[in-house]
Amino acid sequence: MRRFKAMGPVAVTALAAVLACAPLAQAASPDRDPSPRGGAEKVIKLDDFVKEFSSIDVGAPGLSRGDETVGFSKLSQNGQSVGTGGFVCTVVSLKKQLQQCESTLRLTRGDITLQGFAHINPTKFTLAITGGTGAYREARGYMDGTNVAEGHNKLTVHLSK
Repeated sequence: MRRFKAMGPVAVTALAAVLACAPLAQAASPDRDPSPRGGAEKVIKLDDFVKEFSSIDVGAPGLSRGDETVGFSKLSQNGQSVGTGGFVCTVVSLKKQLQQCESTLRLTRGDITLQGFAHINPTKFTLAITGGTGAYREARGYMDGTNVAEGHNKLTVHLSK
């Protein structure tokens, strides 16, 4: 397989591929995930730092349909580690510059799974929450992402009740 220049991480965070740049929520204790109290929607704000990243060129040399980006991230809040994330994005349209992304956020109390379209080299994107495990087994909602620097994304997870 040929490697090509990175298309930009999607944070899971998606990928990444990143969300609101508002101040982070309070730091999480090691035995529970960060989330605000009260309200019909719970919001979790995270910093996503891509630690492993590969671009896989599966078609014609250079960017083509079917090319993938795969990555692994460390998630933090107020400088404290609160979990990890992983993503896979596949180019589905060169004309529309779109990739289909699947991502998982692994937090102390469970996983949150995400899916959706993101532009190739996105600066902002939104993925749907498709489910989860543990405390997030009935998770619904969405995640916004904002790319703030190479390998650094801001994520805002909006969990619906």
